Amino acid sequence: MFSRAALSLLLLLSLISPASAQDQQKPDDAVSFDLSAEDWVSTKSARVVLGVEAAVNSPNAGSVRAEMAKSINDAAKADWRLTSFNRIQDQTGMERWSVSFEARLPESALNGLRDSVKKASKAGMQITVNGIDFSPSHDEMEAARAALRARIYKEANEQLAALNSVLPGRNYRISQIAFETDIPAPIQMLHGSGKRMMNASVMSAPAAVEMDQIQEVSQKLVVNAHITFAALPLASK
Repeated sequence: MFSRAALSLLLLLSLISPASAQDQQKPDDAVSFDLSAEDWVSTKSARVVLGVEAAVNSPNAGSVRAEMAKSINDAAKADWRLTSFNRIQDQTGMERWSVSFEARLPESALNGLRDSVKKASKAGMQITVNGIDFSPSHDEMEAARAALRARIYKEANEQLAALNSVLPGRNYRISQIAFETDIPAPIQMLHGSGKRMMNASVMSAPAAVEMDQIQEVSQKLVVNAHITFAALPLASK
C-alpha cells in the first residue's frame, strides 16, 4: 500500500502535468508552399565498359590477369575497375574468361577508341567496347543538387523576410524544408558540327565511337521542396 506521503506526491504530479503541457508554447499557425529550382548538368566525359574474352590455361592464369590489365590500359589510359568476372571450362580443358572493366573517360579519349581496342587485342584475348554512357557522373549530379538546394534555401529565406514584413509581430520562422528530387528521362544534347538530340543514355559502341563531334552532354535536373513557416502564439496581454 502507498504511504500517505506517496499518495500526496502522486496527486500533486497529476495536477502539475496538465498545466505544464498547456504552458508549452506551440505554433498556432503555419504557412506552407512549394519551391522549385532546375538547371542543366553538363559533362564532358563518359562511363565506358570494355569487355575481355580470353582463353586461359590453368598454369598461366596469373600472367593472363596481368596481361588483361595491361591491354585494357593500352587501349585507353584510365583508372579501370574490374566489375565482373566469369569463367567456364570448355571441352578442350581450357578456361574461357569473360571480364568487364569500367572507367570514366574524358571526351578526347573517346575519339578512336574502337581502333585502340582492336590494336590492344591479340590471339587468345579479344577486347570489345560493350557500352558508352554519356550521362553526367554521380559527383557532377550531386554538385548540381547541392547548388539547387542552396538556391531554394536563399529563396525560402527571402520569402520568410517578406512574410514577416507583411505580418509584423508574428515572428515566423522556417519550420521545415522537405526536398524532393525529380530527374526527367535522360535527354542528351550533342553539340558539334551537326546538332542532334537523342533519348538513349547508353548507346551501342560503334555508334558512340563514330560520333567524333561530341563536345558536351547535358541532363536536366529539377529539385522540388515543400516549405513550412510556423509562428508562435502572440504573447497574451
